[in-house]
Amino acid sequence: MSQAKRVDRERLEKFFFRVANQVSAGFNCSLSALGDRLGLYKALADVGPVNSDELAEHTGLHERWLREWLRHQACVGQVDYADGRFGLSPEAEIVLAEEDHAFFFASGFNAVTATYPAIPRLPDAFRTGLGLTYDDHGAACACNLERMSGHLQRTELVPKLLPEVDGIVGKLEAGAAVADVGCGSGTALLAMAEAFPASTFTGYDTSNHALENARRNLAASGVENARVVNPTGEPMPDAPTFDLVTTFDVVHDTTHPAELIRAIRNALKDDGVWVCADIRSFPTFEQNLAEHPMAALLYGFSVTVCMSASMSTPDGAGLGTLGFNEEVARGMTGDAGFSRFEVLEYGNAMNAFYDIRP
Repeated sequence: MSQAKRVDRERLEKFFFRVANQVSAGFNCSLSALGDRLGLYKALADVGPVNSDELAEHTGLHERWLREWLRHQACVGQVDYADGRFGLSPEAEIVLAEEDHAFFFASGFNAVTATYPAIPRLPDAFRTGLGLTYDDHGAACACNLERMSGHLQRTELVPKLLPEVDGIVGKLEAGAAVADVGCGSGTALLAMAEAFPASTFTGYDTSNHALENARRNLAASGVENARVVNPTGEPMPDAPTFDLVTTFDVVHDTTHPAELIRAIRNALKDDGVWVCADIRSFPTFEQNLAEHPMAALLYGFSVTVCMSASMSTPDGAGLGTLGFNEEVARGMTGDAGFSRFEVLEYGNAMNAFYDIRP
């Protein structure tokens, strides 16, 4: 350190504790992911407030380990503590234990820990510019991303989002051809296929882990009007085929977004519609820094997962998690030959939704 720099002791201590809190957050991701996997939040929601002996009896797990975990969770403020007993507030129950609620986010801890094995490989990415594919992260990444986005696709896509898209529900009821591009584990594909049996659905994804999950989910459901394929072996048709194309948090991840958008345009009928969901963000970093409440979380995902995937080829675009904002989306879709771009009223804190047409 240069001797000319003067250090303010009070500011030094504040910065030290800020960093210490971030280190604590790292431990919290690991221990909260563990609690989610063991069903501890759901157990607390069912029987809390309890002491560690009672939780051990309810779960069949070792009391001493539970006691230390509960104490940690109380210290980070996720679990309430009073009179020797631990429990969840009504709000904590929703976020940590109610998987079908829109505000459930315990899956986020597991999504973070799923990236840990990739960390030793990231120094080479910084040196070479070449990132990791989704499959490089292993099966856990695909599973946890499915849990993070599952609520929208399972419970709101059909009854809330699709009715916002002019004319599409009628087409789906009558019988339409649909492609879900970047279908992941097939959650959206399955929800639509079950709701609209007269229509046919094709899911495209390049992640073999995700496709394995999707095939398993489709087989378990018994639907016969949906299938999933890898576009490496079966590309999207280069002719007007689909009445509806959907993408959910896909464009910013892809290595060649301009090519993907052109492929969607070519495969879409002239009276078709592309329903595109992507991460809600501002056009500039300065705005994200000042105004985006989830910027730190999303830039973290970008470095470890999203931007990494989009740079997993030497010529990857590297849009990043916050890179396909409305301004960029309007420009890229216009360049690909789309003439209509509307922001749907349906939306949430994480995503913006677009109705895009030829």
